[in-house]
Parts: sequence; C-alpha cells; structure tokens
Amino acid sequence: MIPNSYVDAIERGGGTPVILPPTFQIDVEQLLGALDGLVLTGGVDVDPQLYGENPIPQMGTIDPKRDDFELKITKEALRGGKPILAICRGHQVLNVAAGGTLIQDIASQVPEALKHRQKAPTYYPSHTVRVQEGSRLHGIFGKSELGVNTFHHQAVRDIGEELVATAWAPDGVLEAMEIPGDAFVLGVQWHPERMIDGEMLKIFQGFVQAIN
Repeated sequence: MIPNSYVDAIERGGGTPVILPPTFQIDVEQLLGALDGLVLTGGVDVDPQLYGENPIPQMGTIDPKRDDFELKITKEALRGGKPILAICRGHQVLNVAAGGTLIQDIASQVPEALKHRQKAPTYYPSHTVRVQEGSRLHGIFGKSELGVNTFHHQAVRDIGEELVATAWAPDGVLEAMEIPGDAFVLGVQWHPERMIDGEMLKIFQGFVQAIN
C-alpha cells in the first residue's frame, strides 16, 4: 500500500503511475524495461545492516522484503540510466544503493537537530532548505531556498558514489542529492507529493519531462 498522494502527483505531473509490489522473486531488468522511470516512495526505516551497521535502540520498523526489492531495482535503474525520483525513505534507499550510509536517528545522532517529524499538516512547510546553485534542483525551482515539510528520523550520512549533495536543512542534515549530467536522478528528503498544490508540483513535472 502507498498513499494516493504519490499517484496524484505523478498524474498531475503528466505521467501514468504504475505501482510495484515488493517481492523477493522478480527480474528487475525486465520490469524496468517496461517502465520509463522509477519513483522510490516514503516508508519505514532501511535496515542498517545493509550499509554495514548494527541497529541502535532508536531505530524503527524495517521491512526486509521491501529493502531487498527496492535496492535491487534501484541498482539496476542506476546501471541502466533510468530516470529516478527518490522521496524520503526512497532518498535513503537511493543512497544505500549507491554505496552510502545513513544516520539511523537524527535526534540522538545530530547535535542541535531541528524537529524533523513535524506535527503540522502534511502540506505545511515547517523548515527551509538551502539549495545549491547550478544543481538540477535549483534549475527546477529557480531559487536558493525552499520551504519543505518533514516526516523522517533517518537521513543520509556518507553520500553514495556519483551522488552530489544539493540541499541542506539549517542543522546540516542533507535534504537533497542528485547525479550531475543528463540523466534525471534526484533524491529529496521531504514529501513533495504532499505539497503539489504549490510549487512542489514542479518536481514531478520535471521528472515526467525527463522520461518523455
């Protein structure tokens, strides 16, 4: 199950959504061959053993089947140059698939951290992020600061191979990353699908334009 907001965001961005159920037995190369792009959605924590760490007490729920499926399909998409839009957990999955690591719990592992699990409505931007000029993300919005929502307690620590950091929260937590060049590979830590009545629809429009 995924929230319908992802379906709405892809449709309003101009694409046709196809929902992929996690499974241990699938030919990801064949599956990706039938798709124009890959969206990695939000969800539960990524198992820290997948990036060489043991779980700390603050780690949340994990889903081994989903981890296995999403890492396999993400690695294949990266190898094949398939456009990728990665959101929240998906942003973290993208990083692990590229060989990176995660902060297992921001509150206990990041000094002077912001509140990254807001209690405000999902459409409400509860903090800002600084966007790197010259990045794909900066090109999408044409600005160096964005207001974003926030619903996570894990985050990217060591960034994966070929990925470049492109946005940060005021406490230094990495909020966006991408692969430079023509291929559309973008990860964001916030939930733009919950903010598509505003400027965040531009992310989905940019993704769909990249796959057409």
